[in-house]
Amino acid sequence: MNRWMGLVGLAIFVLFVVGFGVLSGNSPGENASGQSLVTYWNAHQTIGWVQIPVIGLGLALMVLFVSQLRDVLSGAADDCGPLPSVAYAAGIIFVSDLVVAGALLHIPLLLAAHNHQANIAQTLNFVGLNNELLLLFGMALLTLSTGLAILTGSLLPKWLGWVSIVVGLACCAGPVSFLGFLLGGVWLPVLGFVIRARTKTSAQPA
Repeated sequence: MNRWMGLVGLAIFVLFVVGFGVLSGNSPGENASGQSLVTYWNAHQTIGWVQIPVIGLGLALMVLFVSQLRDVLSGAADDCGPLPSVAYAAGIIFVSDLVVAGALLHIPLLLAAHNHQANIAQTLNFVGLNNELLLLFGMALLTLSTGLAILTGSLLPKWLGWVSIVVGLACCAGPVSFLGFLLGGVWLPVLGFVIRARTKTSAQPA
């Protein structure tokens, strides 16, 4: 599985870019009126529904990624402690937040727009666009715990540990914390390809 970590991380990044970026397009912001939301989402119902399986596939791969990451961090250290399990739990928190947001906010928003419930659509849209706390918490905890695990005994390169710490701190940087989320998306495939490279190196005969 380690040989596929880079491609899995890259697939997660691409699916999130498509789901949250390309398919979102010019969707209304948090201060949009209810009527404008009804008009927009009735004109983009197909795109709104396509976002669900695209992001959902990315989240499924994320569970696979953090599950294998826990094994990598545990197997590469003499005394791994709780950090690999913390990294895994952080990934699950990240995934759970997006699953709940999709089920309780995005899908009801599409249905509210379809049924011309402007007030409900406005409320759901505002809550959905201001629901980033658990998302940032999950990414921060994932990157920080992974970074600390690398720096305190993993066979992965130390520079990757420091990069992970920087990404985690960026997620906690208040007004610019969303930058940490974007960096986290790039961090996933980088981490995966480094794990793949180390696996190939360790598999070569001495």
